[in-house]
Amino acid sequence: MTAPSLDGTMLSGTNIKIISKHEYRKLLSKCLPEESFKTDTLHMVHYLFSFLILLVGIYTILHTEIFIVKLIVSVVMGISLASLTFILHDLMHGSILKSRKLMYLVGLTIGIFNMFPPLFWQRVHNLHHARTGDVDDPDRCYIKEETPKTLVERVTYRFRVSKDSFIPLVSLILISTGFFWYFMGTMSGVYNKDFDRSGRKKYSRIHGLFKGSATLIILMELVLIFSFQAFLFFAVAKNFSNYFFISLLPIGIAHFVAMTYIHTNHFLSPLTGEIDDPLLNSLSLKDFRFSDKVFSNFSYHAEHHIFPAMPSSQYPKVRKLLLQFYPERLQVIPIIEAIKLLFKTPRIYNDFTHLVDLDGKKFNCLLPKP
Repeated sequence: MTAPSLDGTMLSGTNIKIISKHEYRKLLSKCLPEESFKTDTLHMVHYLFSFLILLVGIYTILHTEIFIVKLIVSVVMGISLASLTFILHDLMHGSILKSRKLMYLVGLTIGIFNMFPPLFWQRVHNLHHARTGDVDDPDRCYIKEETPKTLVERVTYRFRVSKDSFIPLVSLILISTGFFWYFMGTMSGVYNKDFDRSGRKKYSRIHGLFKGSATLIILMELVLIFSFQAFLFFAVAKNFSNYFFISLLPIGIAHFVAMTYIHTNHFLSPLTGEIDDPLLNSLSLKDFRFSDKVFSNFSYHAEHHIFPAMPSSQYPKVRKLLLQFYPERLQVIPIIEAIKLLFKTPRIYNDFTHLVDLDGKKFNCLLPKP
C-alpha cells in the first residue's frame, strides 16, 4: 500500500480535508490556560490508592477460603490493575512526574504486576504517536498486502475481534492476551529484518528503537517481571488457585480493558498516511463517568493524540474546544456501540478509507461528514 494521494489537503477518494495535528495543537493551545500543560503530580494519589487495593486484595485472597469472595476481590484487583495500566501510560508520556528516573521506577512497579515491560512499551508507543495512521504505525491493523494467506494466519486472524471471527465472545475474551501477541510480534519485527521486506510495513521502523543498552534493559525488565511473578507464585500464593486469583485473573482483566480501548481507539478509523490527523485516524468515546475516573480519561483519545504530554485530567477541556471549533470532525461514539462495530467490520485495510473481509467485501471506515 502506497501513501494516499492528496488533492491539496484532501484525502483521496473523499471530500474530507486532512489537517495536521500540529494545526490543531497550534489553535487549541491559544485557548487553553497555561496550567493545563503542567504535570499532574496529584495523579500519584490515584496510583497509591490503586496499589493499595492490589495489596489489600492479595491479603484478602490469601486469608479466605470462600470462592465467591476470592473471585469478587480478584475482579476488583483487575479493575485496579487496569487503572494502574492507564496511569503507566500517562506516566511514560511525562504528564505526571518530571523526573525521568522516578517516572521509570514508578512505571516499573506497575510493569511487574501487569507484565508490561515499561521501556519496551514507551519506545513502541512513542513510535505509534509519531506515525499514527500511516502504514508503518506499529498499532495499526492489517493492510491488504498482509491479508492472511496460510492456514495458520487465517485461523489466527479469525480469533481477532472482527466480522470474520469464528466466535465473537471468544474473540472478545482473547483480547485479554492481546498484549503478549503484540509484544512477540513487535520483537519479531526487531530481530527479523526480513519482516519489513515481506509486506510487514508496520515493523519497518521498529529496528531503530532497540539499539545498544535498550535491548539489554528490556531483557532485564522481563527477567524482573518473571522473577516477581515466580515470587508471587512460590512465596506468596504457594498454590495455583491463589496465584490465579492474585495475579493471572487481574492481569487478564487489566489487559482486556486496555486492549478494548486500543481496539476502539483506532481499528475502526481510516489511515491518513504521512499527515497525522487525530480527528480522522483516532476515535474518542463516550464512556461511563466512573470508567473515565478510574481509567484516566483514556476514552478522550483524539484529544490525547493532539496533546500526548498533557495530563489526562485536562482532556475534557480539549474536547469542549474541539466541539466548538470542529463539531463536524470530532467523532465521539458510545464505547458499547464502538465494540459492536468492531464485530461488524473486518480488520484488514483494503485502502486508507475501507476495510475488507476475507471474502473481499468492503466496509467504510468511520469518517466525519465532509
